[in-house]
Amino acid sequence: MKRLLGSIVVLSLAICVPQLRAADGKTEHAPRYEKRWVWLSANLLVDAEADRVVTLFDRAAKAGYNGIVLTDYKFNFLGRMPERYFKNARRVIARAAQLELEIIPAVFPIGYSNGLLSNDVNLAEGLPVVNAPYVVRDGWAELVQGPDSKLRNADLEETKGDVFTGFGFQDNPGKTTFADRQVTHHGKAACRMEHFAAGPVCRLIQGVATRPHACYRLSAWVKTRDFTNAGDFRLMAIGASGRQLSFQEGVVSSTQDWTRVNLVFNSLDETRVNLYAGTWSGQSGTLWIDDFAFEELSFVNILRRPGCPLLVESADGKREYREGADFERLVDPRLGRVPYEGEYEYGHEGPRLRLAKGSRLKPGDRLRVSWYHPMLVLSGYTACCLSEPKVYELLRDQAERVSALFHPRTFFMQHDELRVANWCALCAERKLTAGALLADHARRCLAILKRINPRAEVLVWSDMFDPTHNAVDRYYLVKDTLKGSWEGLDPRVIIANWNGGKARASLAFFAGRGHRQLIAGYYDSDDNFAAWDAAARGNATTFGFMYTTWQNRFGDLERYGKLLEGKE
Repeated sequence: MKRLLGSIVVLSLAICVPQLRAADGKTEHAPRYEKRWVWLSANLLVDAEADRVVTLFDRAAKAGYNGIVLTDYKFNFLGRMPERYFKNARRVIARAAQLELEIIPAVFPIGYSNGLLSNDVNLAEGLPVVNAPYVVRDGWAELVQGPDSKLRNADLEETKGDVFTGFGFQDNPGKTTFADRQVTHHGKAACRMEHFAAGPVCRLIQGVATRPHACYRLSAWVKTRDFTNAGDFRLMAIGASGRQLSFQEGVVSSTQDWTRVNLVFNSLDETRVNLYAGTWSGQSGTLWIDDFAFEELSFVNILRRPGCPLLVESADGKREYREGADFERLVDPRLGRVPYEGEYEYGHEGPRLRLAKGSRLKPGDRLRVSWYHPMLVLSGYTACCLSEPKVYELLRDQAERVSALFHPRTFFMQHDELRVANWCALCAERKLTAGALLADHARRCLAILKRINPRAEVLVWSDMFDPTHNAVDRYYLVKDTLKGSWEGLDPRVIIANWNGGKARASLAFFAGRGHRQLIAGYYDSDDNFAAWDAAARGNATTFGFMYTTWQNRFGDLERYGKLLEGKE
């Protein structure tokens, strides 16, 4: 059911600059791009933010833009907003109408789902812990830590010159990594990293034994002083097979006192994991690391929903124990609530499994326990499940409330960088690849929007449906493959294409499937337009361009406006 490209050509003004005849007989040029939009993230609960939005609307209209893609974290829970929010929203909507600016609200945050998850923190996609060993003692079931899953020289006290013993690898001892005996968190020594001109990659690496499908926490105490590129410091876990098991970053500041940094990962099917601590692109300043800790976690951020069942069995699997009869209800009160609803952290201890009165469990009984936990990526983002029915209830509620507020002609679906998928029991029961799951999810999301407003147009980010971008095998912590996800996109869906690295191939792929396309360019890069514009020439489906900034960087707004209208 591909849309004929000929019908799209009529809509496209990207490739040529047609001549128009003005009333005075002079020849004018139509804008190079028909749709000229701005991506704007705002918080309309704050009066000053509404002021900023209105001011930016004025600038955008004067610079020749005709649309604003508006995203607000509060779109995820408009039902909890006070009247002040809606007063500011109405003011913004009224100003857009006066300026003839279309507001395109962004909905459905699939991938960066924290706001959506604030409505129900158990709807995060969960990775499985399988058959963790427990033993019953003194009315509790306690996790049995693996004797081989230990870090050697975790406190960094054992050194030979500037070399820390017990670590399998250390970058440039005595040149960029040093045993510091003056500045420590505790004890006699810490690892200091500096003089990065001699080598920007500075790491300590140690391999440990792991139990497959277990949840582990690696932590370290970190101090910095004038440490540039602090966002590149990270703790990391990579399986012996080479599969990366963690994707957190941006956890330290340029200058900070001793702070505990945590990394949690699931071992998946790995029996041995290499643990890393350090920086991959040091530039200047100083970084100290001290006092590592490594342990398997018990019920930290345990997810409790139908798709993430808790299973407590005898060690031989012959007897299943029941919650409420053999052990008390098990929940983590800190799940998704630190520092506020929808945010997850792993610095706390999990709840303990307590025996119920009349339990069949006896002291010394050996158990195997399976449960699920969410995973964090980047600076704490969490993805929602693609299968749980309540997710769709929340998406429908969000779309209805956003539609009632803005009455939009166009919706923007935020399926973007979905880095954890297809692990929970409910997803597994469907026996689909992650790509097929996402395709089904996209169809259902489009159906929700079309039921609310059958005439509305719908856009979606390109990356998760693009085989030249993220729709590939083993994308981050997606279980299998995202290939085929594009089969879920009706040709009516417009693609917001941000694959600047492979722009021409990506644009051609979606054009071949009959999609109109809007370039999501700029990306806080001064020279972004020329490359995108060159790639779009010859592609008749590209009819718009969006000035896309993640850093609220609007200094180039006017210059890009001229470029999009073909005035430069």
